[in-house]
Amino acid sequence: MKKFNRLQRILISAILFVIVFGCIMLGLRQNTMTNPGYSAWTYIKYGLIDYPVTSLGNAVSDVSNLWHVYDDNVYLNEQLAIQRSYQTMYQDEKNKNQELQEMLDMQDSLGDAVRINCTVLERPTQNWNQIFTISAGKNEGIQENMLVSTSQGVVGLIESVQTATSTVRLLTSPKLHNDIAIEIPLDDGTTIEGVLQSYDTSKRAYVVHLFDHDATVTNGAQVATSGKGGNYPSGIFIGTVTDTVMNDDAIISTVYVRPVTNMQSFNYVTVIGNKKS
Repeated sequence: MKKFNRLQRILISAILFVIVFGCIMLGLRQNTMTNPGYSAWTYIKYGLIDYPVTSLGNAVSDVSNLWHVYDDNVYLNEQLAIQRSYQTMYQDEKNKNQELQEMLDMQDSLGDAVRINCTVLERPTQNWNQIFTISAGKNEGIQENMLVSTSQGVVGLIESVQTATSTVRLLTSPKLHNDIAIEIPLDDGTTIEGVLQSYDTSKRAYVVHLFDHDATVTNGAQVATSGKGGNYPSGIFIGTVTDTVMNDDAIISTVYVRPVTNMQSFNYVTVIGNKKS
């Protein structure tokens, strides 16, 4: 008969000791119990079979619950992402509706000038502050050098016209080909005229040269088109005076004008021209 090795003997002795000790303890404990149906075997069965099986079942149940919680979290995160997408779309449409409403309000101030409403089709990222394309062209009566305005004011000039689209040169472009005739109302009730010639990127403002060097222009004065020298009417808002430059004789010769606030983001524009004959 094969003899047990030392390790096996130690394990068998330990198991027998635990069983005997457990039986003794349970037997002693049984004397104090009021229910005579309990026995040492009952406790041994509970400790070796029932409790491990119950614990294993609870562990499996816990793992299953955790898996369901994980699935629920994944589902909720997906729904949250969808909700955020819906909120973004809602806000975008809300902004567009507000922009359209402001443009409708602006129409009343244009009198009988030519007005052609259109959408922005393309605004290349590399030339964001230079050009963009609109959804109207020769078929709608667009002509070169017409003004292009958002709901807040002028943003550019028509540079080239195609059959159904047109290219707009922004006033913030360094390649503005045509000066824009402007006028500035003064505090004494008169106006001073000049030309918008370029855009200063360091000041983020238009450079306007005045014709009357004796006039006093204050910061905050509003600048609008004068209607002279271009294919557009007068009185279309361009921007607000932010700074003045004096020459050696301390006479104003140049003013800087801040563009309209929505210059960087708009979806709809109105092309404005002189009244048709």
